[in-house]
Formats: sequence, structure tokens, C-alpha cells
Amino acid sequence: MEHFAPYIIERPPLYITPVIPYCVESAALTLKAIKEVEPDCIVTDLPSPLRDELIRAAGRLPDPTVIKFDHSYMMCEATDPAFEALRSGLEHGLDLHLINPSTLWRQISPLPDPYAIYRIGAAEFWHAFEKRRFSPPLPRQYLQEMARRLKELTLRYDRILYASHFGWYQEIMQLMEQDHFPHLEEKPVREVILGALTEEAAREVPSEPGWMVERYEIWRQEALQHPNLSLPDRQRWIYHLYKQAAKVWEETMSTPFPTSQMTPLMKFVRNWSLQTDHLLPDLYKIITAAKGCVEDSYALAVWKLATDYPHLRNVDNLPTWNLTPEEVWGDKKTMRFQLKERSKKSQIFSRKDKSRSSFRFTPPNPFAICSYQPEDKSVENFAEFLKKKGTQILTEEGARIIPFSGSLEDGIDVRETIRHFAEKKLYVKTRGKPPGAVGSIVVIFNEDRPQEETEAFQEKYPWKTSWLGEHEQESDMAFYATSMLDQVIGPGISRCEYGGFMMSYPPRRLYDIWIDPDYASLDHKHEKLLAAAIDYSKEPLILYSAEKPPSGRLKTYAARFGKKIVYFPLKEISPVTRRKIRFFHVLDGHDRRGIADEYIL
Repeated sequence: MEHFAPYIIERPPLYITPVIPYCVESAALTLKAIKEVEPDCIVTDLPSPLRDELIRAAGRLPDPTVIKFDHSYMMCEATDPAFEALRSGLEHGLDLHLINPSTLWRQISPLPDPYAIYRIGAAEFWHAFEKRRFSPPLPRQYLQEMARRLKELTLRYDRILYASHFGWYQEIMQLMEQDHFPHLEEKPVREVILGALTEEAAREVPSEPGWMVERYEIWRQEALQHPNLSLPDRQRWIYHLYKQAAKVWEETMSTPFPTSQMTPLMKFVRNWSLQTDHLLPDLYKIITAAKGCVEDSYALAVWKLATDYPHLRNVDNLPTWNLTPEEVWGDKKTMRFQLKERSKKSQIFSRKDKSRSSFRFTPPNPFAICSYQPEDKSVENFAEFLKKKGTQILTEEGARIIPFSGSLEDGIDVRETIRHFAEKKLYVKTRGKPPGAVGSIVVIFNEDRPQEETEAFQEKYPWKTSWLGEHEQESDMAFYATSMLDQVIGPGISRCEYGGFMMSYPPRRLYDIWIDPDYASLDHKHEKLLAAAIDYSKEPLILYSAEKPPSGRLKTYAARFGKKIVYFPLKEISPVTRRKIRFFHVLDGHDRRGIADEYIL
């Protein structure tokens, strides 16, 4: 005797696969069941009074269809298992039967997140509900009529695939044991109209967003070729949605996406889902998490990607309806994005449109280029923050806990006091004293070197230079960055990105470290910056901020001169601050400072 997958209930000639309406995992299981059983006909619980319209809608998939009847709407989607059954039946030329005599079908009983089907398997998922009887949402006379029709079909076909609503199939199986069934006359439905969604409605109305539908279509094509393909992984789809939105956000904002945000973003959206008894988030939670963990502009990119419906073709020219979620489902959730807006007075002073211009950056000589002064102030303030941070780190590292003698020092240490409670002594905290102040800082955003010696490498930050402070309040700076000619945004105005920089105070002492023979033996740009920071620092501390701590040989080099490198992880700096500092503008002459504000956002 032939046996099929455990999620298929075998009652020859009937083979039942329980389905959950509008569920990706359930649609995938239905497709796999049809491929495995190879039935003579397919039976669904869709309303038989709408048979012709439903089959036509299934033939239009993956283009979504809306059926209007009796002042109600029914969505016909590719990720619905009942419509997947009809669609596959049409593709294989099978007989299709709809046995529900009523138009009541969409009611869904409470049950756990169907993503568990992917994790524990469909058989285990349904086994957990075999002992629990769901109250069928249909009156008993309708279920009896469905049982009668199904029993008649078992006399006509040798192998039937029945995609049954998970809350109905147990009751229907019991009713099929009857010998006699009461007669139920099916009432026809009048004024049935098929329609398509507008692009705007397709972003809000479907049960599954366009991103999920597109991923399902890709999976479906692979599953038709490889029947043993595993079920779709919606969690992976959500992760790829966030990653793709990050790329869009980077292109829009011209700023690298803070990759450190991806892990807390996925953790947050997972924990929020668990709080509402779900394993994975719905679209509202996906977007809200992006908004809360990153920012509104990123959430907007997620929303646009997630709701873009690529299959809106409407080749048969159905009427298009701009429906709302309330009209189809009865409720909706609203979200607002707080994006930067133009001031009402923006016409008085507006920045130039640089997206469609062809500006040139042509400094008359290498000594003519200069910086954009507002950014100079920002980076100097940032340097002061890092200097204080370096002193604070050493102060905390040198803190000691001592028994109370005559002074409370920096306060009572409650933990240590409780630990030594039996001694009946108080313990107080005394802060350490750093050996001095921070004289130089080094910030490395990207080391700009191959990860492995055999790796092909293309330099991203080829521009290497050293700048002297223009006055006593500015530091000397050495840095490596993107080329001045890569992104010219205005006449003589270029936007660049730091790979790393070094700042040292007092100013006007820095020789060009990139041609200095003292650093010729160092292979990497970030090492030259740190070595120069050690040499030019007049104070005993050098703060180094990067993704990785400094090498041992440079720590030893600093110790030779009685100096110490204080490491501050780059991830400890907020993403907003990193974005603000990492990008800067270069002008090809001091005269450009008068017009720079018109082009720099």
C-alpha cells in the first residue's frame, strides 16, 4: 500500500491536507501534497455559488483578484492554500470541485503562529490539535451538505486531494459516515463582480505583502522542479527584507547602514512577536520595529519594499478598485513616518538641486582646497568628547574598593559591603587617577585592507592627506578618504567619506605622514595614523576608536615613549554620531565657503 507524507491524512480514495486560510506555509504544503498524491481531482472548501468566478481568479494568479458579492469582498491570493489548490489543478488539467454551499468561509479559529509548521513539521503541528475540537464556524446543515458532496465524489474518483479548512475536516469526516443526508438547496449569489486592485490598494489590502508573495513565487517555481524542497522560511524572508531595505536606505541617504543595528532589530521584532503569542511579526510589527530600532526613513524603505506588488498586471482588464483594509477585512492599523520636511520659509533660502547637475571640482593647486567650517566644529566637538571618554575609561579602570576608614571617598559600594557583611565593615569606592590627558585621537571606520593575503583588493579610500589647523581652536588632522572627484555636489564642492582620521593638538605641527619615511615600514593606513598619533601627542594618552583593538606592536611602540593607547570600541559611538562625522565636504577654494550652504544638506 502506498504511503504519503505524514501531514497528509489518508482515507482512500480521499487524501486530506488541512489548510489555514491565507497562510504561506499551508499553501506550500498544499502544493507539495498535490505533487506527491497526483490526484484525479481536487476538492476545496471554497464557496460553490462562486465557482466560476473563483476558478477564473485562480487562473489569474499570482495577480491578486477581488470578488465582490452581497456587499462583501473576498481576496484571491497566491499564498492562500485553497487558491493554490485551484491554481495547481488548472495547471495539471484536473477536475476541480468546490463543496461549500455557503459563502461563509473566511472565519479563522484561534491557533498558534503557523510558522511552527516550518520549525516542527506539519504532522506535529496538526497532531497537537487532533485532541482539541474546534467549533466549526459553519452551521451543521452546511457541513452535512459538504460531507454529502464529498462522499459522492469518492464514488467517482480513485484519488481525491481534499484541501480542507483545519477547523472543519474532523467534523466532515464523521458526518460522511451517515447513510442519509438532509437535502439543502444552494442559493445562488447575484451580482458577483471580479475586480483588480490599484497599486495603492495592493500595498495595504492583501493578507500577505508583495515581498512575501514574490518570495513565495520564487519558492514555488523551485518546488515544481524539486518536490523535496523544504518549506519556505518566512523568518529568512524578513531578514532579507531588512537587508535589502538597508541597501536602499544607503543609496538614498548616501550613508553606510549601521550593521550593528541588524541584530537588535531582529531580536526586538522577535520578542515583540512572542509578547503577542506569535513566533514571527506581521507587517505592522516589521515596519514599527524598523522605525523604533533605526529611524523613520529606514522604516519607510522597509514599507515600500515590503508592499511593492510586482504581479499587478491585470491583463484581462478587470475594473480596478481602490479598496481599503476596512472594506475587505473590517479593520486596519495606521502608521505615520516622521520625515524631514521643508520649512514654510524654504523659498526664502533653498538649497540647490544637485541631483541633475554636472558640476566640476577643479582646485587651482593642492594648497587651495579647504574644509567646510560647520563640519570642522562638529569634528572638533567630537574629538573633545573622545578625549573626555578616554580619561573616564582609565579612571574607571583604576577604581578600587577599600574598607571605610575616615572618608567615604566616592561613595559606599553596597555590593562589596553586603559581601563582607559578617565583618561588619563598610566598603567604599575610590576612583583611580589617570596618568594624564588625551593628546591625540584616532578613529578608524574602515581599515581598507584585504581580509586575507590572497584576497583581491580594491582600495576604497585612495585619498591620503594631512591638514593643519587654521587657528588655535582647531587640531591638525591626517586622514584617508574617498576621492574628491567621486561625488561632486556643487561648483567646486565635493562630498567625501572618511576611512579613518587622526587628530592632534596643538595645531600647526603635523608633517605629511603619508610621505614621512618614519612610517614607511607600516603596511596599513590605520597603523600609520596610530603611529603618528603616538609621535605627535604631547599628552601621555592616545584614544583609539575602531572595530578592532590596536596591534600589540603599536602598544609596545607607545610604551617606549611612556604613552598609553586607550581603546574605545567604535560600536559604542551612536550610529547617528558616526554618520554625522564620517562624511565631510571639501571645497576647491576659500571663496566657495560663501555658496557652500546652498548645496550641502
